[in-house]
Amino acid sequence: MRNLFTSGRPFRLVPYFFLLSLLLMAGATVLMAGYLRHYSSEQLLKLEKSRAASLMQIFENSLWADFRPLLPLAKDPAKLKQVAGQPRLREAVIRLMSGTDVIRVKMYALNGVTLFSTDPKQIGEDENDDEGYRHASAGTPASELVHSHSIDAFERTLTDRDIISTYVPMHDPAGKIEGVLEIYLDATSFVVDSDRQLRWVTLAICALMAVLFLAQMLVVRLAGRIIDRQAAALSETNRELDNRVAARTSELANANVRLKGEIQERRRAEERLDHLAHHDPLTGLPNRLLFQKRLSRALSVPDLPAYKLAMLFIDLDRFKDVNDTLGHFIGDQLLNAVAARLADGMRAEDMLARLGGDEFICVLENIANRDVAADVAGKLLALFQQPFCINGNDLYLSASIGISFASHDGADVDTLLRHADIAMYAAKSAGRNRCQHYTPQMSAEAEQRVVLERQLRQALENDEITAHYQPQVNAATGRLVGAEALARWRHPTLGMVPPSRFIPIAEECGLIVPLGDQILEKSLRQLESWRRDGFELPSISVNLSTRQLERQDFPQHVARLLQRYQLQPSDLELEITESVIMEADNAVNILAELRALGIRLSIDDFGTGYSSLSYLRQLPVQVLKIDRSFILGIGKGGEAIVHAILALSSNLGLETVAEGVEEPYQLEFLRAAGCHVIQGFLYSRPLQEEAFASDWRERLHTPAHP
Repeated sequence: MRNLFTSGRPFRLVPYFFLLSLLLMAGATVLMAGYLRHYSSEQLLKLEKSRAASLMQIFENSLWADFRPLLPLAKDPAKLKQVAGQPRLREAVIRLMSGTDVIRVKMYALNGVTLFSTDPKQIGEDENDDEGYRHASAGTPASELVHSHSIDAFERTLTDRDIISTYVPMHDPAGKIEGVLEIYLDATSFVVDSDRQLRWVTLAICALMAVLFLAQMLVVRLAGRIIDRQAAALSETNRELDNRVAARTSELANANVRLKGEIQERRRAEERLDHLAHHDPLTGLPNRLLFQKRLSRALSVPDLPAYKLAMLFIDLDRFKDVNDTLGHFIGDQLLNAVAARLADGMRAEDMLARLGGDEFICVLENIANRDVAADVAGKLLALFQQPFCINGNDLYLSASIGISFASHDGADVDTLLRHADIAMYAAKSAGRNRCQHYTPQMSAEAEQRVVLERQLRQALENDEITAHYQPQVNAATGRLVGAEALARWRHPTLGMVPPSRFIPIAEECGLIVPLGDQILEKSLRQLESWRRDGFELPSISVNLSTRQLERQDFPQHVARLLQRYQLQPSDLELEITESVIMEADNAVNILAELRALGIRLSIDDFGTGYSSLSYLRQLPVQVLKIDRSFILGIGKGGEAIVHAILALSSNLGLETVAEGVEEPYQLEFLRAAGCHVIQGFLYSRPLQEEAFASDWRERLHTPAHP
């Protein structure tokens, strides 16, 4: 029996494989092209939904208050056309959408009637049969892409355009859907560009399939020739052996050439290693090692005149926030952009180096006088006035610069660097985004901070931090309703150290948590002691820091203290500033846990922080404390601000406490304006526990007259 290979009619592999491969690859090409087109359209609609949601949010915040009165007119189309057709409404929408690719805006009531349209002819039409409207009115945004031969835009008629219409639900402050906003966006350029790209991608796929097909055909044809090649294998092997012998001989002849090449490559590698050892791998700038070498060489010049060489220590302000919020990848890109901008703003003979993190050093040589360094620092700070474009986002940044001079402020690298660093921190303390020259007083202040920090640690260990108490008085009745506990430090040699000196140091070095815990426990212990002695103070108020609020177990810690001193949660009020709430991670959740325990919460220094009213509405607080700066404005034209804060707190159902009340006319104004509680020197300065109890024991249940 003959098989297919020895019979007179052999199996024709190539034609069958050609036809099958051609059909499969053609089908795959069509499917891939169709999928790409579908995916492109889906991504476009998804993107436009997101954009429409953002535009809707802007519309709700800016104009929805002007259009909400149209909702009751949805049942009266005639009157609706008269009111909604006012030019001012259409002009307001056009102004809001100016600069975008929005070409038409429509609004629908929940009964399907068109409340408003930038095309006045459409006002009052019934759109209940519109599928996009039905989806949006049910709470689901919808988008569709259509081709329009003619459409009326804001100011003109557009022809042959690809239009995306997106329906987005609009909500009232309680989150309930009030209506539907339909936004028409001109996507013609994107669709045209997408079609062009899809054609190119399709051509590329076809080309790739063709190459693959040809490669497969070659493989099949080669497979048919394998048998023929078997006969020539032996002779080919012999020829290959001869070629290998010749190649080996050639390699030996070229050994010296290769050796020379390897030596050159080794030298280049050493140069690369030397560059890596002396340059920052991220920015390419000189690193600390190269900076120290060059500066040491510059300082070795005999009799170097004062103010001839200056060092600028540049530190980026709040750069940690960029890493924390946007990630280290964006932070690295921002550092590269900063390094490039600083390098472009410097002279060729000056040196810019990166010490690490967000710290840069600029060494100015051969300058004319002391003012040149300040001028250069000012120019470098001006470079930060323009935003840095990172991944399509504009990031604004500032810097603080400390300046020290060779010979005048130090004769060696470490001293100059340390003094420039001290001056930089002085610039940050002065408000950031500025430069500061080093002075010997800065070193003394830095040493004082170090000494004060060490003494503060000892004070906490030796229980030298005490609490003084300032009364809080009912504005209407004049009765004592509580007291605020304030940290005080009586140093054995320095006397009373003001809180403005030791509180910032405690926050910087991390001592604010044990300090805050001590004041909290001492205040609760004192309240329990007063009540045991018959002095029934209604409640005690204690301030919280950011670090305390970041502790996940803080609510449980407070609960344990209340239980230890047999106090009710309502006996304690915790005061938090707006900045503490915004800075602390998970602040709202921690505050909610404290509120759930029954502890009263108040916002201290209200009006001086972020004052985000939408954020304030989410906070579980019961009290607003009006900052002393606003109280000082009473009688000086600042009454309107106090009225506004009191009206806000009343609308939110919050109690108000006025801090820093010192004059009787301030009390009379606050009492007439509806403020609940008064606190300030008008009644008493903060007192030690014995003096406070002695002064207020008899006045606890009787009106207090300032």
